[in-house]
Amino acid sequence: MQKPSDQWKKLRCAALERARRNMIEPLEVVHLALLGASALYLAGFLRLNLFAQTDEFSWASGAFVLVAATAGLLVPVLTGSVLTLRFADRRLARLIGG
Repeated sequence: MQKPSDQWKKLRCAALERARRNMIEPLEVVHLALLGASALYLAGFLRLNLFAQTDEFSWASGAFVLVAATAGLLVPVLTGSVLTLRFADRRLARLIGG
């Protein structure tokens, strides 16, 4: 079996780099979404568990509880997405480099 030519290697590398630019880089916004959801969830956890509730619940505190609960539900989903994105990026980098 013949070894791949230099032109084939360059074409393969260019295709892999284009795939990375088109698929991985636009989805890096998911990292920021995970960071925001984690921060909201942590803020809600700290507010509800560590700080004493001195007055009755208001509409604002009720809305904050709903936002924190939604962020808590999003954290595992976004974590799986970020891990999948990271593994795909590492795999593409390994294919491009070697």
